[in-house]
Amino acid sequence: MRQPNGMTRQRILPILLSCAGLMLCGCAGGKTAGEHIADMPPWMGGLPEGTPPRRGTPEYDAWMAKRSEDAARPKAAQPQ
Repeated sequence: MRQPNGMTRQRILPILLSCAGLMLCGCAGGKTAGEHIADMPPWMGGLPEGTPPRRGTPEYDAWMAKRSEDAARPKAAQPQ
């Protein structure tokens, strides 16, 4: 049976299955789109230098500990 546009079902089905497989491969990375963007270098559109680490990582916990130490330090003792 031929479709009106000339493509048969036998040709359309493999194309659709290939497209579905390619879309599913994009989900296999385990990262969200934002995480992919954050891991890119700045020249590719990633996060700029000096951006704090992501919440929930060990780097974030160390960064927050350093910030709390800096906040607890007396402000009058700092050189001006």
